[in-house]
Amino acid sequence: MENALKFVIGIALGVGGLIGLWLASQARDDGMHLFGLALFAFAVAFDFWLIKRHHDEQEARVRVTNR
Repeated sequence: MENALKFVIGIALGVGGLIGLWLASQARDDGMHLFGLALFAFAVAFDFWLIKRHHDEQEARVRVTNR
């Protein structure tokens, strides 16, 4: 169940990142352009962090079972 929640959060942030790119492409001023790019960068960084956290948890489980 916990993995499903992480997957849903990752997908939602991916959609948010795409919305950020769309905002940046349609921006008429610098502020909205930077906000869209920042939203995209945050979404990508957070998704990579979720992936890292998932693999770290799996590695910890393997270490415990191999003792």
